[in-house]
Amino acid sequence: MKLFDFLAMGRIKWLWQYANTEGDSPNRVKASAKGKLFTNSKPNDEGFYRVKAIKGKVDGVKIDELLPAGTGIPGNVDPITGTPYLGDNRLRPKSFNDSEAQLTGGGIIFSLKDANYSNLFFGNYPPQPSYYEFHTAPPYPDGLVPPNTQSFINFNAWISEVG
Repeated sequence: MKLFDFLAMGRIKWLWQYANTEGDSPNRVKASAKGKLFTNSKPNDEGFYRVKAIKGKVDGVKIDELLPAGTGIPGNVDPITGTPYLGDNRLRPKSFNDSEAQLTGGGIIFSLKDANYSNLFFGNYPPQPSYYEFHTAPPYPDGLVPPNTQSFINFNAWISEVG
């Protein structure tokens, strides 16, 4: 089957992984995750594909579900304005240009089987733009306060199968 035949079928399977680059955080052991992402087959004008489903584990805990684009995870809000940070579930292939991130500032949002949530995103913060994971746990306080954590991560995703 040729590539354009696979694209006509409407989805792309990606493999993904990340690891915490900071070591142990005060509230959480070193984070690591891996799994599969499924996207639509056509990118937008900036090369981002819409993530439609996610499978995998974070620190050994199974991912429950991808949350809809345009929603936020509990506790991931601006502590001053109370405005939630919204995920957009967009992903693009790794570029040869390191300044082009695979994730957006909204990032990928999902729930875990243990009632926790994660938001993987690219933060264009000085002095060094980087990938982050915002992880929230009950009782889901607003902002970056325990038990919520935000960690630098090494994120990578690659196309595994088109079809």
